[in-house]
Amino acid sequence: MNSEKDISDLVNELSQKQQKIAQELLTGNQQMRTLAKRVWRVQEDERKYIARELHDGVGQLLTALINQLQQMYKEGQPDPKELDEALNLARQALSDTREISRLMRPRILDDLGLIPALQWLSRVMGEKNSIKIDLHEQLSVNLDDETQTLVFRVVQEAITNAIKHAHATHIDITVIATERMLVLKIKDNGVGMTKETSESAEGFGLSAMRDRVAAFGGQLMVESQPGEGCEIKVVITGSIGEGGALT
Repeated sequence: MNSEKDISDLVNELSQKQQKIAQELLTGNQQMRTLAKRVWRVQEDERKYIARELHDGVGQLLTALINQLQQMYKEGQPDPKELDEALNLARQALSDTREISRLMRPRILDDLGLIPALQWLSRVMGEKNSIKIDLHEQLSVNLDDETQTLVFRVVQEAITNAIKHAHATHIDITVIATERMLVLKIKDNGVGMTKETSESAEGFGLSAMRDRVAAFGGQLMVESQPGEGCEIKVVITGSIGEGGALT
């Protein structure tokens, strides 16, 4: 190699190889995101099926049992005290089954959409745990089903973490969607966490949330300090398609 032309040819060849590698990496990342979204879609379909079976199958059986026990009570056949205990157990089992069914895949998310589902989730989790949950929303576009499910699951997990691990008494949720960006913020007044905890794979379900958001080409960021609460922020940029999908 003793000429400028040889050097120039080598540089061009290396540049082309770099571009090819970069394109292959980009294609690989897109394929991985597509695969992750498919896996997640299968999981959500399974959740929907189990929720429906719990509601329609076990729930109906427990309802029938309660009706039968009530009828026996009216006829005065068993011991009233034992019957009361049985009725209370059946009612509790029915209540627990319905709650599990709704939390696994709330029908309101499929029937009415994201905001009514988040309003329901905030009310149920707030009342159950005696905490204040505020929801603020500003959606100028319609989101597709998968993106709505993503937002719902992230909010659901964040609320659960804030209650279970951070012992929060107030949670503030903000959802903003424009034609070019989706922003989700969940802020609590709990005990907070260290930077190491928020970035670790074992960080209270944060790793799973990050993976879900990454499958949509977005980012999940955590701002928290011990004793100063926590803010989870999700940002997904792109354009909104005709059907409301982030692309």
